[in-house]
Amino acid sequence: MSWRAIARNDLRGALATRGVWTLTAGLLALFAGLGYAIPRLAGSPEVPFSAYLDLLVEIIVPLFPLIGLVLGSRAVVAGRASGTATLALSLPNSRRDLVIGKFVGRAAALAGAIAVAGALAGAYLVASYGDFAAGDFLLVLLATFGYTLAFLGLAVGLSTGVASPRRVIGAAFGAYVALAMLWTTLVDAVMLVAFRFRAPMETPTWVEFARFVEPGTSLRYLLATGMGVGTAPPDAVVGTEPFVSTAGALTAVIAWTAVPVLLGYARFERSEL
Repeated sequence: MSWRAIARNDLRGALATRGVWTLTAGLLALFAGLGYAIPRLAGSPEVPFSAYLDLLVEIIVPLFPLIGLVLGSRAVVAGRASGTATLALSLPNSRRDLVIGKFVGRAAALAGAIAVAGALAGAYLVASYGDFAAGDFLLVLLATFGYTLAFLGLAVGLSTGVASPRRVIGAAFGAYVALAMLWTTLVDAVMLVAFRFRAPMETPTWVEFARFVEPGTSLRYLLATGMGVGTAPPDAVVGTEPFVSTAGALTAVIAWTAVPVLLGYARFERSEL
């Protein structure tokens, strides 16, 4: 066996449960239901498709981190608690194979859920919006997958590096609150402490960097500057430094995906099952 075999087994296990199918149905209800609701709430059938995409992004930013965290939070730690991880490692698998396989399997399940829901909802949106833009919708779905994948990577990293399921759940909840709800507030609080509670005349570069690399801010920047979808983060948040760019935003999302997994694996490699 290898990480590919572990990923296939993990994906089969996910498809055999209700979780992935419930997620797919929920995403379909969101994508199609939002398309149904917007013209009726606006009182006009001529609402542009761009309004649908703008509102969809506003929902994605706070909601989809929860999806990634839930999908990844039991990836490895559940196997450690039940003993199946020990069994998997008794075969010719390394701990690296286990971690990579679990991450890839969960990522494939996420991609499948978004793809199926997006395809089915797209058929309805084509009929409902005369200016339906398939390319823009596809790019938003791809960006949504990458954004959610960042939180999936964070959850898999926690699940790999922490041996207690309860601690993983608590850490995942704390990560959601910190990143999706309080990040800018926390950064500003650190800045005030660093400057002895005196606001600086100009925002330091490190503060602009810390604000920009938050996954939701990076996603909004990518969609707003690259596609004109959603609301771009204000200059007060992202500033004008060189790292405020498409490449910088992509790097931030990739780092949030990969670094927690690598850190969790490093701790997992040194620990006992």
